[in-house]
Amino acid sequence: MGKILRNITIVMVVALVATGCFKKVTTDTTLRIKVLSEETSGGGTVAAEGCYAYIYYTDSEDWVINSYEDAAAKIITHPETGETRSMPDGESELYQAEGSDVSYLSLFQGGSPALVVVVYPEAQMYAYNYRKAEAVNLHYTYLTLIFHKWKTETYTEGSKDGYKWTVVPTLTTENE
Repeated sequence: MGKILRNITIVMVVALVATGCFKKVTTDTTLRIKVLSEETSGGGTVAAEGCYAYIYYTDSEDWVINSYEDAAAKIITHPETGETRSMPDGESELYQAEGSDVSYLSLFQGGSPALVVVVYPEAQMYAYNYRKAEAVNLHYTYLTLIFHKWKTETYTEGSKDGYKWTVVPTLTTENE
């Protein structure tokens, strides 16, 4: 009887371990972007209302946004070839986290590399970053973006690669 129980236990352990080996591995994730605005240097942040985001899957990190107007129209340009794209591969939806008074932009990322763009119409500002698939089986990736309305030149927002945004304020372009 002891041998039978031992054999059954061994078979169950092997089956359990083997089941774990066949999990589907995915790098797809849903970006949850908290977008904030800061009116003055050192001032408090508030939710940046009216923002939207979109994503393009690109073959390289060479694509650019030439102006706020292009960002608002969802147009990206390849500087070497002049090719433009104006149909994003995905667009954001609003997401309200339970217990939070801040809305997030929710955007699915299913490919890599990807150019993610956030547009802030009220301030006529936009931000972008290039994201590569990094995490495995991570359902959500939370990002924060702060538009500093008082800044007058392009700046970087964020603390580490893959999470750094290039923010372009009013009256500036990438080609300056």
